[in-house]
Amino acid sequence: MERATKNVRLGLTLPIGGAQDAAELARAARERGYEELWLAEVGGGDAYAIAGALAVSVPGMRIGTAVVPAQTRTPMVHAMAALSLNQLTGGNFILGIGLSSPNIVRDWAGQPYDRPLIRLREHLEVLREMLGGGKVDYEGSTLRAKRFRLGGVPIGEVPIYLGALNEQALRLTGALCDGVILNMVPERALPQILGAVRDGAIAAGRDVAQIEVVARLHVVLTDDAAMGRGLVRNVFGAYAATPGYNRCFEWIGFSEEARRIRECFAAGDRAGVADAVTDELCEAMAVIGNAEAVRARIRAYAEQGVDVCVINPIADPSGARRIIDALAGALDGLDLRQSGVVRATH
Repeated sequence: MERATKNVRLGLTLPIGGAQDAAELARAARERGYEELWLAEVGGGDAYAIAGALAVSVPGMRIGTAVVPAQTRTPMVHAMAALSLNQLTGGNFILGIGLSSPNIVRDWAGQPYDRPLIRLREHLEVLREMLGGGKVDYEGSTLRAKRFRLGGVPIGEVPIYLGALNEQALRLTGALCDGVILNMVPERALPQILGAVRDGAIAAGRDVAQIEVVARLHVVLTDDAAMGRGLVRNVFGAYAATPGYNRCFEWIGFSEEARRIRECFAAGDRAGVADAVTDELCEAMAVIGNAEAVRARIRAYAEQGVDVCVINPIADPSGARRIIDALAGALDGLDLRQSGVVRATH
């Protein structure tokens, strides 16, 4: 059984270098055939605010968050932001949320990080109710809302996508969400990862073909692959030490690297963390190489079940423009409906 017929699309992660460059880069991407914009959030720009600016600056593009942490805002605030962006985009906004990390949620934001999967499930449940437009009375074990009604009507339904890495969260995505957002996973691991989404959907009686797969691809465009891997170690090494990513890498076949990274991080050995990110793990976390090599890997992700390949240029704004140009049309001519490829979600 093949995946439901869809065109695989190219998107761009923003912001790059700051909110002030977002609109210009978005316009450059649209001119080069990119169809979607996905807003990341860590500790810099506010994803919802930048999404609002882009909705006005580049009308017609699909805009999503990939991702905002669920726990750093209340469900009411998420729902109000999603309503506003849904209306600004004419119904073309996707709410992408995720668990984030203890560092961001507990240490930076001062919010609890206990029972993360229960909190995530309850966020998803109450958000779905709030965005449905009715009066919400919700009493969970970590969240409550009493007599809340969203002050406006969305255009159609607001899709909710989940940024998920590990088996339980992926199964939760299949059970409750409209799409899954993947980050720093190699194309060879997609059958395993999307299999967990499929299992969650089947258990909930849902059609997995209706769950969209979005993958953020961190791109280092270079003729010097060794230099590119060194850059990935420095930029993403600490991510591999966070509990969610560390468990994910262990699960998909990097158990020795995950163990060493975990031990070095606990000992405060940041150089050891970077050293434990092997060349193979670097290539799993990012897409590194010249334009031809990068384009080939983007197509490989599409062939393994990804519906939206979202490019995240590891570069400053001027370098990002070069990457946008180099990867434009990377998915042109890729017709999975006639290739006979059975997508990874089936």
